[in-house]
Amino acid sequence: MNMKTKVMSTILAAIMLTMTACGTISPPIQNAVTETTMVSTDSLADSSVLSESDSNTNEEQIRTNTFIAEFFDSGISFADTSKLVTEVMKGCTFESETDSSNGIQKISLKGKNGGGVLNVMCIDLSKSNLSYDMEYILENFGDYYFRQTASQMNGITENDFMSNYRMTSSVVSKGKYQRYASVQKTDGMVSQFGYTETYAVLSENKLTVVSGAYLSTDMMERQSFSQVMGHFRECVGE
Repeated sequence: MNMKTKVMSTILAAIMLTMTACGTISPPIQNAVTETTMVSTDSLADSSVLSESDSNTNEEQIRTNTFIAEFFDSGISFADTSKLVTEVMKGCTFESETDSSNGIQKISLKGKNGGGVLNVMCIDLSKSNLSYDMEYILENFGDYYFRQTASQMNGITENDFMSNYRMTSSVVSKGKYQRYASVQKTDGMVSQFGYTETYAVLSENKLTVVSGAYLSTDMMERQSFSQVMGHFRECVGE
């Protein structure tokens, strides 16, 4: 492993630690239920297909991690987003606590029946030496941050997403990325309602990103969180 790879690996580890600093989010804890799964011969027959799929996923993950490491090692800087956060959170009905570190505004949200997180940042790319085009940056950074944010919903995977929308667009010197998913999951005793979204705008060498996730046993709290995300989109620029 050469020196550049070591540096990039160290940076990536620090990024992931920052992104997951708030830990996982979950509604009130329920009693655990142990289940036994029987594996059929058909499942074993499909193992080679699954192995190939896993291999492709791992290769994609490596490419993404490499890009993220290059991105944060490319001479970027962070702009202040405190005014944006203050403006949007004025009408927020959730209890909230904001922490600013490493250029990222991290907001913890709490409702009566659930909780969530919001990360807000503005990255200045004017001195960056990245050679990627606008759409590539938006897609890769957006997808990476979406996965990091969604993973904070405790016990929820992509298989639980009822909807999974993804959009990237660019016009002249402005690009947008949006990806969101909703969750409705039940174990027969209690239902969980979740929503996660990452929204990013790249314009004039400034990449503004808002990414959040919320999980609750109350459907209306999920709706309220999606409205907060909508307000952020309006302020960032739809």
